[in-house]
Amino acid sequence: MKKQLICAVALSAILISCASPLPISQLSSDETPGRWVAGRKYITQTQGDQSLTLSYYRNEGNMLIFDALFENQGSQAIEFSPGYAQIIGLNEEKQEISRALAIDPEEKLLEFDKSESRAKAQLSNQITSNALFATTDLIATVVEETDPQISRAETDASYNRREWDRTDRLNDINRQESYLESIRNTRLYWEEAPIRRTTVLSNEYIEGRFFFDRNNDAKFYIISFDIPDAGVFTFQFEQQLIKPFNE
Repeated sequence: MKKQLICAVALSAILISCASPLPISQLSSDETPGRWVAGRKYITQTQGDQSLTLSYYRNEGNMLIFDALFENQGSQAIEFSPGYAQIIGLNEEKQEISRALAIDPEEKLLEFDKSESRAKAQLSNQITSNALFATTDLIATVVEETDPQISRAETDASYNRREWDRTDRLNDINRQESYLESIRNTRLYWEEAPIRRTTVLSNEYIEGRFFFDRNNDAKFYIISFDIPDAGVFTFQFEQQLIKPFNE
């Protein structure tokens, strides 16, 4: 009975630890006019001398990614910012169930800066600790090699244990360095890919990506850009969630 209980607990732990794959969001729009390029629909809206083009790219986890292009053909400079964009989730009856601003790239960059600072401190501590262990290992090796009361077998066994520990420490340092590099690479993406707060001068444009949190319960989305001195641009999409496994 005890063995069965242990097996049941172990099996439960395995099942709990298994992560379920997230669904894939397919967003479509019936808005016209639209232009198809490489399998994606680009929708353009114009308000006076300004126009905004939006195209759904894909979801990354529970984040929806859109490509956008804002053009300013007017004589006045226009400030364009992710803070002017919001996503509204609607149910099948087209009743609002959620509302959120676009993800702020500056906040994401600050998060990465904090993570990098913590990772660098941990890496520094690991390197310092490894150097201390290397010194104590060297002293231990010299003592054991020169102590006639310690057999060769004991000396070799102790040395091998220290080598295994040293290898583990170096592997931990390598993993931490890889983690730090991944933070820097992801930060670089968030520096360059998103549209960030920018003053768009006359006869200029800005392009990049917008990121929104996904609502799995939403059947429809309204994405609205309320841009000062330019107007309100509204886009509508229908969401279909695709399960990763065939049923």
